[in-house]
Amino acid sequence: MRDSWVRHATGPVAYAASAALATVAGAAHRRRLAAITKPLPLALLGVRTVLGARRRSVADNALLAGAVVFSIAGDRAMLLEEFAEEPEKSDRHLRIGASFFAGAQLCLTGAMLRRGARPSAAGMLVRTAVLAESATVLAAHRPRLLPVLGGYGNTLALMSATAGGIDRPQPQMRAGGLFFLTSDLAIINRRHLVRDRRLAVAGEAWVLASYFAAQWLLVTGLGDD
Repeated sequence: MRDSWVRHATGPVAYAASAALATVAGAAHRRRLAAITKPLPLALLGVRTVLGARRRSVADNALLAGAVVFSIAGDRAMLLEEFAEEPEKSDRHLRIGASFFAGAQLCLTGAMLRRGARPSAAGMLVRTAVLAESATVLAAHRPRLLPVLGGYGNTLALMSATAGGIDRPQPQMRAGGLFFLTSDLAIINRRHLVRDRRLAVAGEAWVLASYFAAQWLLVTGLGDD
């Protein structure tokens, strides 16, 4: 009975509500509220993942747990980057966040490979080409970050391509991989190309909403089967 209640409390409605709160707080640039609400969606995903642990192998549990934990740590670093007042601190937090999220992408990719996923060369090429746009923007504005963020971009492209190469559940996994890709693509463009405040707010809302959607689609797609 208790497990059933907890599973309901970590279901899609609760997750969507927590993601909406975090998205509004982040888009409104409310630091304290964002610090409280941003960890909630991934915390719910973590609990949901733990509840289904008995159905999965040790390796699969470790990979899913790694994806969630690395993402939570990356979220914290990106929150600090968003509100950093000094460029050096902002760059440091961004490097740390990218490193944590690279770990999350590799965990997700490993979990998908264990289920028979095989990324296609064409899928990898398309996603790498898309991310080249944000790399170009980064090279023009913050070139010192290219070594770390370029490496992260490769792990993201690989994860997204692998999500498109898994048999099931589809189109859930493919959508999750694409949402993650477009969310990260929007981060760099919003920071460096958008000057209008209303567009910046809309851009941040998209970054967060698509990111939380991606996490739900990918983690539940791998963990709920």
